Amino acid sequence: MAIIQVPHDLTEVRVKKEQLKEQLKEQGQTVAEEQLIEQAIQDNAQHLLDDILDGHYFTCKLENDELVVYDVINAPTGKVAPRGTSFTEDFAQDADSLWDYLDKQLSKIAGGR
Repeated sequence: MAIIQVPHDLTEVRVKKEQLKEQLKEQGQTVAEEQLIEQAIQDNAQHLLDDILDGHYFTCKLENDELVVYDVINAPTGKVAPRGTSFTEDFAQDADSLWDYLDKQLSKIAGGR
């Protein structure tokens, strides 16, 4: 079985959680599914933004359930709000739709630079 680096949907999050379970157990730690979802949202958004800009020029961070985009001097350059009540909920309901939404929103932010 391949190790999942960045989960793209809820099934992959659950597989990654199981993959991490033994490793973290040995270290006396646990990981919550919500933590993995939030990290997956941030990592996938960063990948989308890097593709849009043809490189890693801006940075995405999930802050207070908004995706904040920072430019090369670490100044906020745009924000994306979840479509529903939270990004975690959007991810759980339809991750593919979330990626399409983020791609469009991040393209607007990157295009306005």
